[in-house]
Amino acid sequence: MSALEIWGLDDAAETVYRALLRNPDLGPAGLADHLHLDPDEVSQALEDLRRLGLVGPGSTGVQPFAPATTLASLLHDEVRDLEDRRARLDAVRASLSSFAADHMVGQTRGWSSVPFELLSPDEAFVAVEDLQRASTGEVVVSHPVVDIDVDSPTYVEIVEEQLRDGRRMRGLYPADVVTDPLRLDYVRRWARAGEDIRLMVHALPPMVAFGSEVALVSSTWGGGVEGHLLVRAPALVALVRELFEQYWARAVPLLPVEPGGDVDERRRILEMLMLGSKDEYIARHLQMSVRTVRRRIADIMEDLGARTRFQAGMEASRRGLL
Repeated sequence: MSALEIWGLDDAAETVYRALLRNPDLGPAGLADHLHLDPDEVSQALEDLRRLGLVGPGSTGVQPFAPATTLASLLHDEVRDLEDRRARLDAVRASLSSFAADHMVGQTRGWSSVPFELLSPDEAFVAVEDLQRASTGEVVVSHPVVDIDVDSPTYVEIVEEQLRDGRRMRGLYPADVVTDPLRLDYVRRWARAGEDIRLMVHALPPMVAFGSEVALVSSTWGGGVEGHLLVRAPALVALVRELFEQYWARAVPLLPVEPGGDVDERRRILEMLMLGSKDEYIARHLQMSVRTVRRRIADIMEDLGARTRFQAGMEASRRGLL
């Protein structure tokens, strides 16, 4: 890629320009011989350089102007245009929340005739930011898959600000994040920001409800086309929230980073058994040996009359031990 591509110059033009800077006594024919390029290609490159004011006529047919002046001038113009564009974008961003609020009012009024609409993945990505700004009430969201590279900086900023302001948010994440340090750290980041988090063994499809006003549900659930359904009908939004609550009741709270405190060792082991955690992970998490962990698990299974590790976790949940 040419360093001068921003002005429409290709690699050949840059090669000719650099050769001319080093050999100002070479004319077009001399440049073609020196670079082993076709004369027409050199001629086109010189024409592009003239258009930008980087070269001009000279005793050999062409001469380069001082790049410290010409390139600096071009760069200054680009920076100025960039700053002007940034200022215009900042103005749009400042108005975005009011536009989103106007959109929400209009869409809410029309829900009775249009209970939902199908959004493409890109449209849904943008809609989430708008709805996060314009809606009120608790946000509940299901993440069957944790992709740490999806969230945009703007969305992260909005959510963190709302959490600081006291907006309640609850999130369901897949239990297997405990086996992946990077994804687990990502989930813990949201917990530290103030989101109430639980881990689920059985995945709930991607969905999010913003208060009682609106919800987004994956349209691929049940074999539909790729995208999301934007739901505005109060009865349908309530149904989405009720489904979330059913999964929330069966999910397990995210464990604190450090062991100890008010949560005893036995309960921690039970929680991780229910999530399907391996002995090595439990040992590392509780800072004990694998042998000790296996002995504790054997004792727990015997006390609960469980034949499998997962059954032990479920039985403990049934008895209200979790």
